Amino acid sequence: MKKKNRVSSKDVAREAGVSQATVSYVLNDVKHIKIRPETRQAVWDAVKKLNYHPSHIARGMRLNKSMSVGVISDRSVTNYNFMKTLEGIKVGLAKFNYSITLLYDTSEEHFPRELISYYKSNRLDGFIFAFALLDESIKEELDNKKIPYVIIDSHAHGRGSHEVGTDYLNHLPTLTAVFKKKGAKKLAYFGPRRENETDPRIEAYLDALKGNALHNSGIHLCSFNDDEIQVMAHKILLQSESPQGILAGTPRFGFHVLKAAAKLGIDVPGKLSVACLGTSAFHGLCHPSMTAVELP
Repeated sequence: MKKKNRVSSKDVAREAGVSQATVSYVLNDVKHIKIRPETRQAVWDAVKKLNYHPSHIARGMRLNKSMSVGVISDRSVTNYNFMKTLEGIKVGLAKFNYSITLLYDTSEEHFPRELISYYKSNRLDGFIFAFALLDESIKEELDNKKIPYVIIDSHAHGRGSHEVGTDYLNHLPTLTAVFKKKGAKKLAYFGPRRENETDPRIEAYLDALKGNALHNSGIHLCSFNDDEIQVMAHKILLQSESPQGILAGTPRFGFHVLKAAAKLGIDVPGKLSVACLGTSAFHGLCHPSMTAVELP
């Protein structure tokens, strides 16, 4: 088998007519070193011409880092928002020559010890909890050992951690006003059973109803099991005083409401208005369409 002739930073430096140190400064975007724009361009032209790819392993050994971040999630890899978020994480980390390592089984007893072990052994340089329930004991241990981590969720938890959240719940008053404009006076909330006490969706929903003088006809919660969601959707719609509008906590719950309404012959949006928090890859395919507060 023919051995690959690996291009090195020395080759890039020779092609660009600069020192190896200059190549390193440019590729690592070192801020405190002043390099002329034409020199930077010459380095990048050489990188492109020689098809040079830095060795992350060698760089990691030199910096005593793994050059990888662990991404922890309870979501399925088929989940639309999770995949879009994962794509954003990948693009963001690539700017710093970092890769990602996916981690699951967060409910296992040994999981907190594994996280500490990954960090202490230089297998991972930090963690991103993307739509994952961060247990208080794990958070406390990460904080105590000064292990870097970031929380990504649909909303900010305000737990004294670095967080990436959205303000999508601030748009609920606008959404409930749309229900009111469509003639709905009684709304119901239908969503997943909350995993922790910081899930603010229900409180935001109730506040939005008060602001628009609408009546809450019920808050219905269940697990993410499709059979259970469908059974509960039927029960909500078959109530003697069924709601004229339903706000779904996630797109999945909204789709099940549309399915149940179709089976029961309930006209949407004529007799029932449906909206949800968040969007999915299938929003453009469902009929009738479903109003949503889109997560960026």
